[in-house]
Amino acid sequence: MKRALPIICLLYLITTFSACKKGQIKNLNSIGYGTSFGECIGYCSNNLTISDLKVVFSKSKHGQAPDTKTCTKSISEDEVNAIKDLLNADKISALPEVIGCPDCADGGAEYVAINADGKQYKIIFEYGKAPKELEAAVAKLKTLKESFKDCN
Repeated sequence: MKRALPIICLLYLITTFSACKKGQIKNLNSIGYGTSFGECIGYCSNNLTISDLKVVFSKSKHGQAPDTKTCTKSISEDEVNAIKDLLNADKISALPEVIGCPDCADGGAEYVAINADGKQYKIIFEYGKAPKELEAAVAKLKTLKESFKDCN
């Protein structure tokens, strides 16, 4: 029994610390995603914000009268967790705030913004060229954004 106690304690410690993924987001406040095109007619800027099991989508035009349209949907905790699990705070914090040349030559820009664990991150990148650290999350966020195509 004396030999078993240290082994049990060691196994407990190993399983406790290995259960946490390094860089895993714990307290997520919000996730943002959006696209914009500088030389564009119509709704050129699209923004999606996930917070409090709610998704808010807005789209706006450039110019003096932005004519912003906003729509809202509920989102399940499982759906939020699925996106959160694709985000790694350590990898995201290592990314520069701007990657490439977003919206140069009217190529468009995308961004992902995260407010979690007392920190804020916003990474802006060329449209369609998400960094590998964000590719899976961006794919899910794009699908969610597309679900608002009838937002008028």
